Amino acid sequence: MWFWIMIGLGSFLGLSLLIGLVLGRILGTIGREISGLYETDDWAMLPPSREARDTKEDHPEDVEAESSPVDGSMQRR
Repeated sequence: MWFWIMIGLGSFLGLSLLIGLVLGRILGTIGREISGLYETDDWAMLPPSREARDTKEDHPEDVEAESSPVDGSMQRR
């Protein structure tokens, strides 16, 4: 009788340990995925390199003020 109690207790503890390790691995994977999203979020929020430059030197204000018929048709859409 004690033999069956030991087998039952050992299998219960072994199964509990196995389930704990599986859950730990699943939660660890989810944690790594989430931290990876936070790491890539920083570079995604940076402005494009074109915006970093001073664009006023490239495009004078008088050229920007003029609009062509093509620009007008594109703005209506």
